[in-house]
Amino acid sequence: MERDENDPVVQWMEFLDARTKGEIEMLVKKNKDIKKAYDLLQVISKDEKARMLYEAQQAEISDQLTRIKSAEAKGRAEGKAEGEAKGEAKGKVVAKEEDAINFLKLGVDEEVVAKGTGLSIKKVQELKKKYQN
Repeated sequence: MERDENDPVVQWMEFLDARTKGEIEMLVKKNKDIKKAYDLLQVISKDEKARMLYEAQQAEISDQLTRIKSAEAKGRAEGKAEGEAKGEAKGKVVAKEEDAINFLKLGVDEEVVAKGTGLSIKKVQELKKKYQN
C-alpha cells in the first residue's frame, strides 16, 4: 500500500513514530496541527513535575509488565513440574501393573503379586482377567 506523505493521518502516524528530532522538525514544517502539538509537548516536557510524574508512570508500567512476565514464567514452571510429577506417577503405576501381569503369567499367587507390587488384590485380579482374555 502506497503512503501519501501529504495525508495528515500519515503525518500524525510518522510524528508518533518519530525517532529523531529531525524527523519531527520536518513534520512540523508540513503540518500546523503537528507544530501545535509539538510546541505543547516541549512546554510540558520542561515542567519537571510533569516529567517526573510521567517517568513514575512509565516505571510503574514497566514494573507491572515485569511482574506479569515473572508470574507467567512461574506458572509455566509450576505447570511443567506438576505435569512431570503426574507423568512420573502414571509411569510408576503402569510399571507396577506390567510387573503384576508378568508375575501372574509366571503363576505367582495373586496375594504375593499384590504385596510385591503394592497393588490392591482387586486390581491384581482385574489385571489377571485382562491378560487371560
